[in-house]
Amino acid sequence: MSENKKILVYGLSETEMAHLRGEGLHLHEIHQGNAGGTLGELIENKEVPHVGAPLGVVKIMIFCGFEADDHLKELITKIRKEYVFGSIMALITKTNISWRFDYMIEHLLEEREENRQIEKERRAQHQEKLG
Repeated sequence: MSENKKILVYGLSETEMAHLRGEGLHLHEIHQGNAGGTLGELIENKEVPHVGAPLGVVKIMIFCGFEADDHLKELITKIRKEYVFGSIMALITKTNISWRFDYMIEHLLEEREENRQIEKERRAQHQEKLG
């Protein structure tokens, strides 16, 4: 694995992180002491403390230095099936690298809720067609 690849993780248990490290993945844990910075600052291991409301209880994994390809899809599928259940996963982009981590959490939670609503509506429409 390339040295510039790492996964920013937040809210994962020690067991979950141990399993991921066992797969050879490089993890960078996000916590109150470093969650105040941007994603770029987190990637650079800068310690910017989080100030403000608690970040919440959520599992987040942000992939840094990975290409959006079949290998990443396979990796995500394996992680979801075998190691970390219920995590929100994202990829670093040119846009979000300058976002503060707390904003990224807010954005990901909103996106997840929108996707759940879309899926709920899709299922309701499917049920109407059935009968």
